[in-house]
Order: sequence, then C-alpha cells, then structure tokens
Amino acid sequence: MASLDSRKICALTLLFIALTDIFIILDIPILRQVFGFALLTFLPGFLIIRMLRFGNTPLEKMLFLIGLSVSFLLFVPLLLDLVCPTIGISRPISLSPLVTTFSVILVGLSLAAYKKGSLDLQINAGGFKELIGKVMPPSVLGAALIILVGILGGLSLMFYLDSIFSLLLALSIVLIVILIITDKVSPRFYPLYILAIAVALQYSRTLAWPQLFGTDAMFELYFANLVKLSGFWNPSFAISQGISDYYPMLSVSILPNVYSILLNLATVWVFKLIYPFIFAFVPLGLYEIFKTHVKFSSKSAFIAVFIFMSFYAFFIAMPIVTRQEIAELFFVLAALLIMNRYAEKSKKAALLILFIGSMAVSHYSTSYLFLFYIGAVGVGSAFLTSRTRQKRAEPVIPVTIVVLAVIITFSWYIFAGAGSPYLGLTGVVANAFHTLSTQFFAASTDPQVVSGLGGNIAGLSLIHALARYWQIITEVFIVIGLASVIWRRKTPKMSPQFLLFSLASFLLLLVVVALPSVGGAINGWRTYSIALFFLAPYCIFGVEAVVETVSGWLGANRGIILKVTSVALIVVFVPYFLFSYNFVNEIVERPANYAFVPTQNLNGRSFEYINNVTWSYLLVGPVPTESVLAGAWISGHVVNSSFYTDWISQPELVAYGNVPPDSVRVFSKFTENVSSNSFVYLGAVDVQQQSIFPESSTISVSLSSVPGLAAASRVYDNGRVEIYRT
Repeated sequence: MASLDSRKICALTLLFIALTDIFIILDIPILRQVFGFALLTFLPGFLIIRMLRFGNTPLEKMLFLIGLSVSFLLFVPLLLDLVCPTIGISRPISLSPLVTTFSVILVGLSLAAYKKGSLDLQINAGGFKELIGKVMPPSVLGAALIILVGILGGLSLMFYLDSIFSLLLALSIVLIVILIITDKVSPRFYPLYILAIAVALQYSRTLAWPQLFGTDAMFELYFANLVKLSGFWNPSFAISQGISDYYPMLSVSILPNVYSILLNLATVWVFKLIYPFIFAFVPLGLYEIFKTHVKFSSKSAFIAVFIFMSFYAFFIAMPIVTRQEIAELFFVLAALLIMNRYAEKSKKAALLILFIGSMAVSHYSTSYLFLFYIGAVGVGSAFLTSRTRQKRAEPVIPVTIVVLAVIITFSWYIFAGAGSPYLGLTGVVANAFHTLSTQFFAASTDPQVVSGLGGNIAGLSLIHALARYWQIITEVFIVIGLASVIWRRKTPKMSPQFLLFSLASFLLLLVVVALPSVGGAINGWRTYSIALFFLAPYCIFGVEAVVETVSGWLGANRGIILKVTSVALIVVFVPYFLFSYNFVNEIVERPANYAFVPTQNLNGRSFEYINNVTWSYLLVGPVPTESVLAGAWISGHVVNSSFYTDWISQPELVAYGNVPPDSVRVFSKFTENVSSNSFVYLGAVDVQQQSIFPESSTISVSLSSVPGLAAASRVYDNGRVEIYRT
C-alpha cells in the first residue's frame, strides 16, 4: 500500500503551480500551453471538490470539477476587474494581474485543503496495475483513434479541401455505436467513448477552417478582442441594440481572454480548441443524468446521449455560438444538482447558486430557458404534491432557489451592458403578448421549426427529403415514448424530477410551435437541442414500445424481442446520425470532395457556392482568407469611418476589420444612398454573386441597383473582397 497524504499532494500541487508560472512568465512554447491549460481547466475545481468532498461517482466529481474551474475563471477575473481600478491597476485583464491573482488563490486553496486533510490519497500496487489496465486496452486506443480521425478530418478540409477523414470519422462513430448496441464493448468505457465522440465531432468542425464560422462567433471574437486590447471590461458599455447582448456575457468578454493571455494563444484558437473541449462534457453530464435519474442501463444511457449528439446543432450550430457552449455545461450541472436528492443540502444549494450565476453570465437565452424549466418544474411539483396529498414532501426545487435564480439572472442582465439582455427579453414578451391572438398556432417562419414539423419538403431531392423524414421519425418516437411512460407506466424507476423536466421540455416545444414570435426569438434549433437534454431517452422508449407492441401481436418471445429491439435501434439512429452529419449528402452529391489525393482545383473552390451551399456539406459557412486580409487592411488604413455592407458580410467586417458595429450600416431592402466619405464593403459572397443581401432578406439585390456604388472609387480588391469609397 502506497500512501500519498495531504502533505505530498499539496507539495506536488504547489510545484505544479510554480512550474506553470515559470513556463508562462518565460513564455516557453508548448509547456506554457499544456501546463497552463491543465492548471486553468482542472486545478481550481479539483481543489474545491476535494475540500467540499462533494460528488457520489467519479464521473459526477469530474463534471463538477470542470464546472467549478470554469466558474473560477469567470468570477475571479470579474472581481479583479471591479477591484483593481480602485487601487490604481488600469488593466486588470492582463498577464501580471491574472498570473499573480490565480497563483495566490490556488496556493491558498492548496494550503487550505492540506490543513483540512482533503488531499489524502491511498494508492496500492494493485491500483497502479488497474490504472495501467484501463489505459492500455484496445477500447481506450479506439477512443483515442476517434479523436485523431476527427482532428485529421478538420485539418484535411482546412489544408486539402478533402472530406475523406471526416467521412471516416462518421463511419468510425457508427461502428462504435453498433458495437455498443450489440454488447461488444465493456460498459466501463462508455463515458470515454462519449467524450471521444463529442471532442471528435467538435474538432472535425472547428478545425476545418482557419477562421470562425457563423455570425455569433464573429461578433464574440470582436468583443473578446475589444476587452483584450483595453485590458478592462466595462459593465456599463453600451452598443446598438441589435448586437448589444454579446459584451455583457463573461463567456465572451473574460473567459476567452483568460485562456488567450495566459496561454499566449490567439482568441480564435481559444474558441476553436478550448471551448469545444469544455462543451464535450455536456454529453457526459447527460450520461450521468440518464443513468442516475432515468435508471437507464449503461447501454441505453449511451444511446440516449448519442441521439443528443446526432442532432445537427451539436456539431454544426454550437461551435458558432461559443457562449452557449459554456452556458449549456452549467445548465446540465444545475439540472444534475436539482435532481440529486441525497447530497448535503447546504453544499448542494451553494453549488446550484454558483452554477446558475455562471450560466447567467455566460448566455442570456440559455438562462431564460433554464428559468422557464425550473418554473415549470416547480409548478408541476406542487401540483403532484397536492394530488398525492404528500404535504410534507420535499419540493423538487425549493422556492428560495427559484427566487434566487430569478434575482441573479435579472440583476446581472439589468446591471451589465446597460440592461440590453433584459430589454431584449421584455421586447420578446411584449411582442408575444400583443400578437397572441393573431399568431397562436400560426405558421412559423423559423426554418428550423418549419423543417422540424415536416414543412418545405416538396421540391427537395430524395436524399434531402429522407433527411427531413428521419428527423420527423425521431420526433414521433419521442412522442410515443413519452406517452408510453405516462400512460403505460413503462418505467416506474424514473425519478419524478426527470419526468417533470421532460414534461417541461415538451411544453417548451409546444410554446415555440404555438407562438412563432417566441420561437423565432429564441431560435428553433437552440430550443430543440436543450429539450433533448430530457427528451432523448423517450426516443428509445418509443422504439421499444413499437417493437414490443408489434412483437406482442406476432407472439414473439422475450429473446426475439431483445434482438429485434437492438436491430431497430441501429436502423433508426445510425441513419439519423449519418443524415444529420451530412454524410449521405456528401457521399451522393459531392464525390469529388473525398478523393484520396488533394484536390486539383484549390483556387476558388474554398468558397464556391452551389445552390447557396458551400462546396462541401461538411464545411458550412466558411469565411475566406481574403476577408481576413481585407480586415487587416481596414485596421491599418481606415480610422473612424462608417461602412456600408449587407447582413452576410457585416460580421466578418466587424470581427476581422475591428470596425465598431455602430459604424456599420446594413443596406435596407431598398438600398439607400451611401453617404459621402464612407466605405462600401463587399464580401466574398457579394463579389462572387455580384449582389448583396439587404437586412435579413434571403433575396439578393444586384450590385448595379445600389445607389452611388457605380460612382465610388474601388480602394481595395484582393480577388474576392472589394472595398469602395464614396
């Protein structure tokens, strides 16, 4: 028996902190990034968890460890930002204040944990052998291979415009899923495979292009760089209402800068490498919830998590809304705490308040959805208690926690950014109230809601229509599964807390469908993705219910039913993933993209549009390198000038040109005259199609119809991006 007592662990911890500080201060490549990442992402949470002695299972402890570390990185710099200016430090979000403060706090936590005796570890020779046995099996190497293929998939698209490794990743994931469904993999490796699949799917997307994807991520980059350059986050900073909700989020303004400054890593790569890794723990949290509160077997819990990860938002949409990636982690951790009936109440309440606060400062929409959930669950819990006449029954969510959650959330949104997140919510609520009589169950204009309900299928090719139908099939199975649980009492072991969260999810989806203004404001894919936190298991229940019903009609025995159920799970969920991943579309419609040699026509292909779809289904919405070059030119040659552009090119102009959003005018639908001494920015899509997209319209307007553009002088042209001056 080998014993590592608190003194030895504390000494190792202090040595780790000291080495990391040295690597950071001396800027030693690789060591600075590796040690710095480990210290920031794991050490704060490890020390706090050891002191609290909180968590029942190793996986649960790891989840809370990650959440506590991220909360630490959000709130400690915030405290610095508020205190340092009062003592003469004008740039609190910079290297010296961050290194000094983190080191002092972590050393203090280490010494406190040592004094409390919380760092004791008992390790024997058998433990070492068991650890080696867990590291060496083919299952672990297979998980590592999945991550490697995911990374290669992204890099192959980035450098060679070839999708072969991304397609191989999809096949590798399918193989693992089939092996798990057929009981060929030990359940102890399921969490490892979930993490590997999540990381691989994220990196296959984020590493597929040097720049960021999507509107949100580019605005997030601008505001993160704004704070990084000033070294200070101003809580009263206000900007135009359309994009005023980014800056108040600490997941945008502070967290990426902590990693960027201490690791000497470009902010873009913080969003591309570190945020996806943190987000990969969301599926692990769901796995723990499904096993603990749905009372699923390890295999069923894995399949339910796979359903969640198969929805396209997980690997396509989430990497372009980085602040939501952080918020969803805290959402899952808060839900895990709420459903935990055995944790010590004081510690549980403290962690719950911390995670709710962390969610509030990370993403407003996710926080508002969480408030909806706990409100609905609280009402549902009170109703069930009254029906069962258990007056002394402990509520699922204490009223004080609900009140505190509302106070924390709204206080922050009123305090930060001149109250812009709060004003945005009041606008949505007011609009929904005024249009209730005319919009109730009216046709939604949100394309995600429309497609999810089976609309706009006419005219699609067979492959695209099948993808839509497969999405609808999973939704039907969810409804069947939920009905079977409620009416047939199929799973009495399920905790009532989880059932209440599930009903709240179903209610939320009904609200989005019934009130199009609400659905459009919070976004259909976001709503469905979060609803899958609690509805994914019912998809499995639905398949099982159908198989059992049909088998009962045919008089099949139990053994046959189990085999047919396994086959049905594979037949339903494997194609669902392949369609969502765009594997089928790429195979059928883009055969030139997965050649085994680099493509021969690199020039122009990286941003080629075919029917408004980029050249590869696996590379959605890339920003061309020429846009970054044009942004660098603007930063170096243009100062305090106004720009005109369309809504597609606006984000890249702001992110890479560092042009203040209030200085950018988006063309109206009728294209107004360009004021004198202004610039017109035409992005790659505009130049390629010789048209612009006014406001949020999907219908383009010819460049020749833009008043004043013909008389303007072209001051920049790199073949893809053009800039004119009036």
